[in-house]
Amino acid sequence: MNEHELLIQRFLDQDLSPEERVAFLQAVDADPLLRRRWLNLEMVVAEAARLPKVTPSPRFLSELKAKVSPPVPNWWERWYAAVTMPRRLEWNLAGAVAAACVAIVVVAGLFTMMPERVVEVPVATAPPQATAVGIKQEPTVFVRLVLLQPEARSVSVAGDFNGWDPARTKLERSDGGMWTVTIPLRPGRYQYMFVIDGKEWIADPLATEETTDGFGSQNAVLDVDI
Repeated sequence: MNEHELLIQRFLDQDLSPEERVAFLQAVDADPLLRRRWLNLEMVVAEAARLPKVTPSPRFLSELKAKVSPPVPNWWERWYAAVTMPRRLEWNLAGAVAAACVAIVVVAGLFTMMPERVVEVPVATAPPQATAVGIKQEPTVFVRLVLLQPEARSVSVAGDFNGWDPARTKLERSDGGMWTVTIPLRPGRYQYMFVIDGKEWIADPLATEETTDGFGSQNAVLDVDI
């Protein structure tokens, strides 16, 4: 994060003193690139506040709990801990005799309860079944596009991600003439343009990179990564 990005972040977090805020506004007025980044982040923060809150699924919570909670010891670990735990033994002759008698009675009872003959019956086992291996899906990144067009009646976006069909991805109008849309994209590099009122094609003024389309126009470039 460079000095300008750190200054913008502190401005959005209201972490600047009055003198620093004045210096920041003067820098924004003198630097178009800084002003563009600042407006872009302001719009992202405003629209992010309207996003629905995502409730974690029960499966996610159970997996998180399993990773955070200490593992349950198995029977071997419990037995080993019980055997190796230091104890203080007090010798008592009467108690030892009583315990020996109880042990003799228990062993004798076990011998009387044992059957005379044990017959082994073969059990047919089912053949192992093939287990389906899940295919790892490529992650999806939600990207929000923002365009300020107070005079527009409709705004859509066309690009590599929707076959350059503006009818498939329309933007919604919000207060102040701001048009926004959130689209799920896989990581990659995409070209796109906004379509105003179904006939005027323009590149995204907030895009950090543009490229020629081979017909004399410039397409906005969007790099999506994790």
